[in-house]
Amino acid sequence: MPSLEDHDEQLALLCSQLPLLRRLHQGPVGAARRRVVERAVEAARAGEPVADHLAALGLLDDAADEDREPAGDTTRSSRPTAVADDGPHTVSGAHVCPRGVCARRERRRPDQQLPVCEVFDVALRFDAES
Repeated sequence: MPSLEDHDEQLALLCSQLPLLRRLHQGPVGAARRRVVERAVEAARAGEPVADHLAALGLLDDAADEDREPAGDTTRSSRPTAVADDGPHTVSGAHVCPRGVCARRERRRPDQQLPVCEVFDVALRFDAES
């Protein structure tokens, strides 16, 4: 049985890769893998282990690729508005799992989109550093 930390990391991996997985397994050719993806999401939502599902999708062996950003839709509108002056207006911190069930932490620049938890279908919560 994986440790709690492993489980958190696996949930973070699933959450960050879910949009890519759904795009990769569209249509009739991806039907079998799409079922594995959806079973992984159901297990994550139920608080069950997801390691077997991630292994079936080939994600546990490729954990080093988790920092790679998938190519995606760049037309989403969750970007913050532009700042009028060029002075420092940053609040340091990271976006974290909104339900606190995984270890995902995403830092974003002002021109990046708001990170989303694909497992629970909600935006990640911003956690400011003190």
